[in-house]
Amino acid sequence: MTYEEISSAIGSADDAERQLADRWAGAGFVIVRQLLLPEVTRRLGEIAQFTLAQWRQCNPETGKPGGDDEATTMRHLNHPGYSRQDSLALSQMLSACADRRILGVASALLSSTPLFRCTSLFFNPLANSRDGGWHRDSQFHRPDEQEEKQMILAGGDVGRSIQLQIALVPSDDIEVVPGSHLRWDTDAEYAIRRAEAGSNNTSGDMPDAMRVALEPGDAVAFNPLGLHRGRYHTDRPRRTLMLTYTCSHHPRFDYFSNQPWFDESGYLDGLQPAVQEFFEKFVDQYGPEWRKNGDES
Repeated sequence: MTYEEISSAIGSADDAERQLADRWAGAGFVIVRQLLLPEVTRRLGEIAQFTLAQWRQCNPETGKPGGDDEATTMRHLNHPGYSRQDSLALSQMLSACADRRILGVASALLSSTPLFRCTSLFFNPLANSRDGGWHRDSQFHRPDEQEEKQMILAGGDVGRSIQLQIALVPSDDIEVVPGSHLRWDTDAEYAIRRAEAGSNNTSGDMPDAMRVALEPGDAVAFNPLGLHRGRYHTDRPRRTLMLTYTCSHHPRFDYFSNQPWFDESGYLDGLQPAVQEFFEKFVDQYGPEWRKNGDES
């Protein structure tokens, strides 16, 4: 569906809205064509490229280089350390996170007011081309297999968060298994994802896997509990901006939402009132946690 088709459905009770909701609930992912306007996509691509170059030299969160030549992911593009010399870049990145087109889709999929959680960038490595490992995000915060299985079978966290990946350059580097967010692994899926400590998790034989092809400005939103992975090849340029949101009534505090730089004086200056209000809710939710952690350190 294009953004125009989705926007006409949001807030109404017509067939298009039901189709969108049914597709999200059943498949666990939705492709949104032309979610971002071309000029916004181009500018975010410039910001992402500049931020990545800075991160490789020095991650302001650590004061050390962000990653080696095999790195494929960075977090927190909205850290002020990347925009000390260009405050407009920061305001443009924050404005994109609260863009009405993006939040409209997030609201429709979550059936709730979306709460900001994190910005990420996926990119092709400079060395060591590879396909990523098949995973569910649940395995990282439920490392015990039986606990993860019980959570999945009980429907825990299903529909509480979305990962919205927006292509800044043409890309077909995301794969998903439709419907897998609603059930536990089949034997064949388990053999790839979990068996033998995940030693076979980069297999290209995942049953029913679907590769998602995106043009700049297109987005795929998917439930992170479903089976998915990325592809990272030196000869395939990838710049994918991922915006993560949760339901406002199901917040989750961790590294992703731990962003104490929001307390810096003037951090939200220059933003439109609606954008400021959106991020003030984020600060109200998580600020007490990161301030407490700061007091303990």
